Amino acid sequence: MFQIYFGAFDFVLYLAGIYAAMTLAKAICDQMDAADAAQAVDQNDQVAEQAAVQAPETVRTMAPMQPIPAHLSAPVPKQREEVGVKVSVNG
Repeated sequence: MFQIYFGAFDFVLYLAGIYAAMTLAKAICDQMDAADAAQAVDQNDQVAEQAAVQAPETVRTMAPMQPIPAHLSAPVPKQREEVGVKVSVNG
């Protein structure tokens, strides 16, 4: 009887752990979405303010992100120098 009770208790703990992990992940994602939305609203407000200050024909837009070229390269292998080895046996 104890094994059945303990097994059911483990099952409940596993479910509670999964539920807690999912709830935490959803809270983090919701917070990130809210931050992205707030940033987008701020950018839209800045663009609107700039458009109001400037002439109506010259509205600035942000340029798309450009890829950064790789500045790292693999080292060039050195040419091997031939080395002569003499072996002598004294005996």
